Amino acid sequence: MPITLYSRIAEELTRRIADGIYPVGTPMPGENALVEEFSASRQTVRAALRQLQDLGLVARRRGIGTLVQANRSKGSFSQSLSSLEDLVQLAVRTPRTIHQAREVVADLDLAAQLGIRPGTRWLCMSSTRGEAGQPPIVWTDLYIDAHYKGVRKFAQQHPDRLVSDIIEQRYGRRIASVDQTIAACAIPDAVARALQVSPASPALFIIRHYKDVAGRMVMASVSYHPAERYRFSMTLVRDKR
Repeated sequence: MPITLYSRIAEELTRRIADGIYPVGTPMPGENALVEEFSASRQTVRAALRQLQDLGLVARRRGIGTLVQANRSKGSFSQSLSSLEDLVQLAVRTPRTIHQAREVVADLDLAAQLGIRPGTRWLCMSSTRGEAGQPPIVWTDLYIDAHYKGVRKFAQQHPDRLVSDIIEQRYGRRIASVDQTIAACAIPDAVARALQVSPASPALFIIRHYKDVAGRMVMASVSYHPAERYRFSMTLVRDKR
């Protein structure tokens, strides 16, 4: 999928901050300098800086400019079972094992399942998660915008971190929301073998769409959770009106 210019600028500025080109506590180049360097409008540059600000990397100071306040994002994204923090904790407790990673072109079936355009390119990482000595609790096919295919190396190096978190910190593209759809299903044969369950046994089938602040999809996941290894709970609150 095409990457907006402000996201490309934010990605480059994030890299420079992480590499120490713009050290913590020092000012960023001014808007005029960034407009000239990236041949962008002032509005586009401001959108890029706002993205870094949302990640906690920079702070805007009246009369001073934009100051670097961290070299990595402090805000990680999580899923809301009751709060979005739970998914991050799940990632720490159950490290990821990547079984296969490949680039794919979305055919009609995949496009319909994920709500993406046919013919678009994605990095697909197939993985399981689980605690040491225990059967895996989930099989996930993660489809990542091909622009971020370099995330594969970092996902292998950091099995206890969410890929969405890695994208935020390496590329400066903030994940603002996740749309989640849950359904019951029978586990496919190939997935059943990896999860050490019987083929066609009951499971939860979960599709998640990870979107940036503009509502553009950065990645999507398709997961199978064996029925006895995953529990989803939420609280419904009556409207006060």
